[in-house]
Amino acid sequence: MNVRAVERAIDILVAVGERDMRLIDLSARVGLHKASVARLAETLVTSGMLARDEHLNYSLGPQMILLAGQLLSRYRRAADLLREPLQRLWNATRETVTVHVRVDLECLCVAELPTPQPIGYRAGPGTRAPLHAGATSKVLLAFLPDAERNDILARLTLVPITSRTVTSVEVLRAQLDEIRRQGFAVSTSEYIVGGSAASVPVFDLTGVAGAVSIHGPESRLTEPTLNEYGALLMREIRPLGVVVSDG
Repeated sequence: MNVRAVERAIDILVAVGERDMRLIDLSARVGLHKASVARLAETLVTSGMLARDEHLNYSLGPQMILLAGQLLSRYRRAADLLREPLQRLWNATRETVTVHVRVDLECLCVAELPTPQPIGYRAGPGTRAPLHAGATSKVLLAFLPDAERNDILARLTLVPITSRTVTSVEVLRAQLDEIRRQGFAVSTSEYIVGGSAASVPVFDLTGVAGAVSIHGPESRLTEPTLNEYGALLMREIRPLGVVVSDG
């Protein structure tokens, strides 16, 4: 299988990961002729990466589920190591506390303690967000090595999600430098209108491995409160040092 075929196979897996699809819909989704999609899909079915039911619908196969389980297991170990400080943060703030990791150009929620209050931020594990909007995403970028961060910034499309979303690479770069100096990030209405967050990095043996964040409505997480929560996150999370590893 050549590089182009691999890229097309990945496109098929991503499309089916969003929802089960028939061949005709899958062909339209990935922009390939049905015959080409059928050949690649059959190869993926044979390898267990895709499954096909009696109605000829394609879905993710058992091998993909196994791989996803292994990945989630690693993230759950990280969340388990953070369990006590996450609980202390939740007790102190009564706001939603999350753990996110970077997956290429997105951040992915892998653990969440939701607020008990009727109005608040709730998303849940598995929720993804773009890497340029909000405190959590910016923390995941700010503490990367310069070369890796520059590579990601070159590939990011700074889509304006709200009126406060940063759409200038130079402005974003300056914000990331300030976050690195400060040690934490705060944001308001950059990704969700009316939502605010404070976030700090989590490190493993290779560098920044994730972010721990406190989320809530702008009405409660005002600028002074955000800075207070940033300092609280620094006290609870940053002293932990290496908390995530493959071992």
